[in-house]
Amino acid sequence: MSLVYTNENCVGCNKCIGACSCMGANVQAEKDGKNRIEVDGTKCIACGACFDACKHDAREFCDDTERFFADLAKGERISLLLAPAFKANYPREYEKVLGGLKQV
Repeated sequence: MSLVYTNENCVGCNKCIGACSCMGANVQAEKDGKNRIEVDGTKCIACGACFDACKHDAREFCDDTERFFADLAKGERISLLLAPAFKANYPREYEKVLGGLKQV
């Protein structure tokens, strides 16, 4: 399951491909006889560069927050990746947030 996906607004302009730093995360495809760019969820790191590059609002984000907390409640082992900006934006709170998640 990919966190980033292409919606029906895609016109296949390739701007997302140029903006992406992950080789092969954005691939040309054809749907209903029209060119479009699809996201390969196994290569996409969900950095958002394609959102910024797209002028057609053709990218959407699949919010998996509910699944995250459901998996935590079931005792699933989870890896959490945070941008360094998290600590910079929440210098006093980040330890509490991470500690709270770890306790759950």
